[in-house]
Amino acid sequence: MKNQDFVDRLNLTFENRNMAQVGRMLDLPHATVRNYYQEGRLPAPEVLIKIANVTNVSLNWLLTGKGNMHGERVPAMSIGNFIEMRIGEIIEKRLAGETIQDLGSADAASFELDNAIADLNDPQKVMDAWFAFERREYPSDYGVDFFRGWHAFTPEEKRAALIDAKRMLDRSLRNS
Repeated sequence: MKNQDFVDRLNLTFENRNMAQVGRMLDLPHATVRNYYQEGRLPAPEVLIKIANVTNVSLNWLLTGKGNMHGERVPAMSIGNFIEMRIGEIIEKRLAGETIQDLGSADAASFELDNAIADLNDPQKVMDAWFAFERREYPSDYGVDFFRGWHAFTPEEKRAALIDAKRMLDRSLRNS
């Protein structure tokens, strides 16, 4: 029986690298790594320890999915992985019935808005990143016309549209 949860944690641990890359990282044959991913087999204890050491993940999290992925040791990570991790945490809190209290602000100075625009070039993804930066969840049901014609906007217009949308959304969330 395939342990899909374990396979999902492996994908997250190795940042969706392919099986050959994972095999090289762990110095294991491709066929062995394939068993972990395609069959969902748990590695031997010494391999689990090696995975934890090579990737800096918590052995407890790797095996059970419980606790912090990196235990007490949080490594440097890409902005994409950080956003993905934060969104996952927010969703877990929301599903557990917790409310997100901090409403943040539309302060583009603390959030690297220009970098997010350049890297993501998608207003919804930028808003997701901005909210994740503030440790909040971007409301999926929030529909705006601020972004109509986004691809024709100049960088300054994109920035202004995002700031305006963020301010209106923050105001709306404070009043609800």
